[in-house]
Amino acid sequence: MCVWIKENVGDDVPLHFSRFTPAFKLANLPPTPIEKLEEAYRIAKSVGLKYVYIGNVPFVNVYENTYCPNCGKLLVSRTGYRVREVNIKDGKCAYCGYPVAGRWEK
Repeated sequence: MCVWIKENVGDDVPLHFSRFTPAFKLANLPPTPIEKLEEAYRIAKSVGLKYVYIGNVPFVNVYENTYCPNCGKLLVSRTGYRVREVNIKDGKCAYCGYPVAGRWEK
């Protein structure tokens, strides 16, 4: 899937892997193992996708943030459903000036 996304959509499309949490009629199923989400993250990054992150994981998780593909510094800090910090200025990394695809207006 990650290769297809890169080849057909582009390497700068955000890819979010969200953890399944059992509820309602699916309460009998187990939650997605965090290790599987981390494996999916590593696969996506190894293919060359630039903006990959994991969501719906309790506690602090470095994989829920987005980092600059050029300098590696934090672009978007997330905790749960909240964006805590955005280090993108005028569509570029605030640290190195690398262009970040997307709309970054307030």
